[in-house]
Amino acid sequence: MLPRLLVLSCLTLTAACARTLPDQDRRITVTPAIAKLPAEDLWKAYHDDKAAADKRYWGKAIEVSGKVTSVQADASTPRAIKFVVSGDAGIQAFLLDDEAADVVKAAEVGRHFRLKCFCAGLETDVILRSCIQPR
Repeated sequence: MLPRLLVLSCLTLTAACARTLPDQDRRITVTPAIAKLPAEDLWKAYHDDKAAADKRYWGKAIEVSGKVTSVQADASTPRAIKFVVSGDAGIQAFLLDDEAADVVKAAEVGRHFRLKCFCAGLETDVILRSCIQPR
């Protein structure tokens, strides 16, 4: 019985340590950014050395700026802003719901824009979560 309980405990702890960030984390409103960088620099960091970029940025608040290439404003889907850096890929910034309406109004395709977000690493795009306009 004890070995079974020990194995079950280890499996539970391993599952609890999965590297994920919440989609909506209001701590972004009070967490200072550890870095301020252009979208192109964040993209380059992840494509040059994903492990080093994760170590530096993953789970941390950062400010990213760049030219807006699309705005997902439909409230029935996760609202986001995209900064395309290479081909169709780039930075996908998912907005904090509490502030999404204001951010969507302020963001204009083709214009330079800045967001503060938690970095969630590289998928096809570099993913940012809980994004707000920095104060």
